[in-house]
Amino acid sequence: MPDVYMPAMWPLDLQRCLHDWFRAWRQRHLYRQLLRLDDRELAARDLDRQQLCERARLPLWQVVEGRRRKRRTGA
Repeated sequence: MPDVYMPAMWPLDLQRCLHDWFRAWRQRHLYRQLLRLDDRELAARDLDRQQLCERARLPLWQVVEGRRRKRRTGA
């Protein structure tokens, strides 16, 4: 919490929540972009198509929860 809270300032929890959702969306969007590559290009990047498919299909709320869980455990 900042020392001074300005009335025009967004609530910090809302900022964190929006940031978490945006990063989760970007992460899932990246997985979907990677799925456009062919198998040879994925293998060159040490990526597995099946694992990317699973991650790209996760609902955003699960991605957000996974990121928050990682942040809490410090992993």
